[in-house]
Amino acid sequence: MSSPEYLEAVCGDSGLLKLAAMARDGSGWIFLTVHVVGVDCIYGTRERRTVTETITVRAVDDVTVARLRIEDCRGQRRSPVPGVLWEYTGTLGDAIDELYALPHPDDPRAPKLLRPASSLFVIDDKR
Repeated sequence: MSSPEYLEAVCGDSGLLKLAAMARDGSGWIFLTVHVVGVDCIYGTRERRTVTETITVRAVDDVTVARLRIEDCRGQRRSPVPGVLWEYTGTLGDAIDELYALPHPDDPRAPKLLRPASSLFVIDDKR
């Protein structure tokens, strides 16, 4: 059950409402807290057939979403620097909207060319 405070906070902010919808069972998203470059964040990931989509929430006005090649994120071929196909940084609501506006990974219009990863993908696990 959700507390009244949780419901008030989520319902009062469209970005938080979108994030809560992503976290629902069956969405495919997995969330955890991580420490990134000295900041405690909410990190989410969703694996699809050929890509992994991520969201890193540092604050409601500082969120990065990305689509990465799945082979760079898991298994024996895991790369120390992920192959970034697409990345956006903005507010929570805008970032989620931009992520969901991307064409399906199998769509010919979907991003296919790699670009350099930002430093935001380096997770500082030395707390």
